[in-house]
Amino acid sequence: MRRSLLLALLFAVVLVGWLASGQPFVQQWFASSAPAEEETAPPTEPAERALPRVRVVASEASPISREVVIYGRAEPKREVTVRAETYGRITDVLVDKGERVEAGEPLLRLDAREREAMLDKAKALIDQRTLEFDAATKLGARGFQAETQVAGAAAALEEARAELRAREVELENTRVVAPFAGLITDRVVEIGDYVDTADPLLHVMELERFLVTGEIAETQRRLLAPGMQVAVELADGQRRVGTLSFISADAAEATRTFRVEALIDNADAAVPAGMSATLRLNFAEVEAHRVSAALLTLDAAHRLGVKIVDDEDVVRFVPVEVVRADAEAVWLAGLPSEAWLIVVGQGFVHDGERVAPTAVDGAEVAWNAEEDAVE
Repeated sequence: MRRSLLLALLFAVVLVGWLASGQPFVQQWFASSAPAEEETAPPTEPAERALPRVRVVASEASPISREVVIYGRAEPKREVTVRAETYGRITDVLVDKGERVEAGEPLLRLDAREREAMLDKAKALIDQRTLEFDAATKLGARGFQAETQVAGAAAALEEARAELRAREVELENTRVVAPFAGLITDRVVEIGDYVDTADPLLHVMELERFLVTGEIAETQRRLLAPGMQVAVELADGQRRVGTLSFISADAAEATRTFRVEALIDNADAAVPAGMSATLRLNFAEVEAHRVSAALLTLDAAHRLGVKIVDDEDVVRFVPVEVVRADAEAVWLAGLPSEAWLIVVGQGFVHDGERVAPTAVDGAEVAWNAEEDAVE
């Protein structure tokens, strides 16, 4: 028993010494028995992102007269539907559609026989009430008539006079006259028709003065004032000079635009109602860039502007104001005096983004969707 313990102790000492000796095959044995560590590949750096390429053209501002253009239509300054002011049968039609009339000129007549009879009756009543009042006054002065009876006679006389005036108005209303000088544009009655009070009879339109009406944007309203001269061009080529007569104080709910009216002369009756018209107002000169309208865009705040590239090749959205426009281009204020305008690729880059610009000649730019892409 003691011998076995001594042998075990001796074996343990030899084993510890062998392990402590650090022999290579010992290290290999432990290394092979240890769990293998997972091999991890060294991280690879991402490839550098290529900058979006855009085409730009150099633009320089030049002085141009600021112009506000308003598209509208011509309207008569005054037009009215003449209506019957009493009832009756039409006995005379004195004008026809398309005729010009003067203010106060008779247009129609209604049967006046009943009104004439009622007027005669009112006149007779006046005579009777006048005699009664005179008699009551004389008797009252002698003390034979009470003051209340005298006052009653006076009231009856005034009532008869009021009845006479009403009958005179009724008779006068059987004559329908023009409220102002103008053109008969419609007539809806004929001889023999019976009309009642407020029934439509004719339509009269003033020709001497016309309005040209249109709508302006919120940003333009501050530029206009009543009394300003305005050049008016009609759809048929006529040109007139008018005066701005009205600017609305409240915007239309749906469009947020303001109604404006310009007064023009139409003594020759050459301007028809409803014809399309263009109003132009010119102001002092401003520095502006002439560009294609295709470059205009909106930012997140719905501001109108264009995209340019600055000196560090960074895209910048610049809000602008259209000071003039025609069928070929627009003139924009608000840009630097010299700017690189993005003409191809502006729809694919954003404000603050760095790009690789390529300068092109403005005359060579093709305005089509196929070229408007980032290569």
